[in-house]
Amino acid sequence: MSIVLITGANRGIGFGIAQAVASRIPSSTIILGCRNIDNGHEAIERLRKLGVSSTLDAVQVDIEDIQSITAAVEALDNRYGKLDVLINNAASLKLPETQHLAELKDCSNSSFNSCVTSNALVTKAFVPLLRKSSWPRVIMNSSARGSLGRTANRELPPVALIDYCVCKAALNMLTLHYQILEDNHKDGGESINFWSVSPGHTRTAFNNYRGKKEPVASAEAFVRLLESDKGAIRPGTFWEFEDGKLQEVPW
Repeated sequence: MSIVLITGANRGIGFGIAQAVASRIPSSTIILGCRNIDNGHEAIERLRKLGVSSTLDAVQVDIEDIQSITAAVEALDNRYGKLDVLINNAASLKLPETQHLAELKDCSNSSFNSCVTSNALVTKAFVPLLRKSSWPRVIMNSSARGSLGRTANRELPPVALIDYCVCKAALNMLTLHYQILEDNHKDGGESINFWSVSPGHTRTAFNNYRGKKEPVASAEAFVRLLESDKGAIRPGTFWEFEDGKLQEVPW
């Protein structure tokens, strides 16, 4: 039985991941990390109405609040004593309303803090609990928009918000460096596997529900990684599920 924490799990892709993991790996204990604990409990009720029978839990965690992060670590340590999987899904973007330089700076800094710095801090905070797992894994919710290779090759259509691409590229670099550190891990406890995932163009509030995929379908790559046998998929890699298959995305 795996203990799986998904941040930002009360709606959108995070909720879809929770639904998909519960359906495909029902022995898992799925913890919905939410800024508002009431939203977490409501999400659990929605999952129950969808027929989910897995063990479900909710924990209050605002990834931009250090006290909230440390309180969530303490809560899960007391309840479970370990963490097997951390899925860093939560993130937000601040969109500028004008092209004034001060506002552009504020929006860029806010977006980077949420999408990159906050996910780095959440990961670091949960490392002690992850070390207690027999196979600890961390999955970053990234985007193919963060692929330098696809961008350089002009494989992607024009983007509406460059900050989004920059943040996802930085998140991918963070994933790589965390894996490099783990490759040389000597501090005791199990080494952690890190992956990035591109869920694809998903119908969420973020894009005013203009995506092509439903959130539960966008969770497929996450589930495929969690279903894989230990050692079967090289850590420090970037994945997506498109055209009916799990495939690696170029960094």
